Amino acid sequence: MAAAEVPSYLVSPQTEKHRRARNWTDAEMRGLMLVWEEFFDELKQTKRNAKVYEKMASKLFEMTGERRLGEEIKIKITNMTFQYRKLKCMTDSESVPPDWPYYLAIDRILAKVPESCDGKLPDSQQPGPSTSQTEASLSPSAKSTPLYLPYNQCSYEGRFEDDRSDSSSSLLSLKFRSEERPVKKRKVQSCHFQKKKLRLLEAMLEEQRKLSRAMEETCREVRRVLDQQNILQVQSLQLQERMMSLLEKIIAKSNV
Repeated sequence: MAAAEVPSYLVSPQTEKHRRARNWTDAEMRGLMLVWEEFFDELKQTKRNAKVYEKMASKLFEMTGERRLGEEIKIKITNMTFQYRKLKCMTDSESVPPDWPYYLAIDRILAKVPESCDGKLPDSQQPGPSTSQTEASLSPSAKSTPLYLPYNQCSYEGRFEDDRSDSSSSLLSLKFRSEERPVKKRKVQSCHFQKKKLRLLEAMLEEQRKLSRAMEETCREVRRVLDQQNILQVQSLQLQERMMSLLEKIIAKSNV
């Protein structure tokens, strides 16, 4: 039985909130990349950033003419960040970026570091002692040291052995890393395929449940129609019996 349609003005706000959002167009996605890059520092520096997402929504509306809620932008950015990290984990050992049009843009955005306001210089840029101070602090014994040290065969051979052992250990570590990366990649791919297979099985199970519910509804409808047909047949037989009795009475009266 078809259900009666509910007027649009009776739809509750919860139904409107959980209704499926429309898909993002290419123009909206390009605009979102620009807006996200513009407000990235502000998003990272504020904990309660609902107002920031609202400003991003208004900025996106000015750029594309498409109206989006701040919550929609937040969900879209979260999903794209998750997709980017998954692709980056799967293609970490490869030089070719994945075939996703927004991968490089998101990589550039997430590589940014929010600007600090304390005004301190990094450790590499801290002012150190000047050259004159360094030269003045040298001891006379250091200044009198000759430029060329005498040849020492034992120390040279020892250093050569150490360098050779270090190079062999580094080669072994590189070999282990190169062997470990394909194993890790295969594990990630197998896990991805297992999740995909599980989602496919869940979808098939849900379709089977829908089909079984539809079959049960059809069987109930068929039984109801058959019951109505039986009732009509019984009523028809009763009418035929009454007609026969009336005809018999009419024939009996005509014979008299």
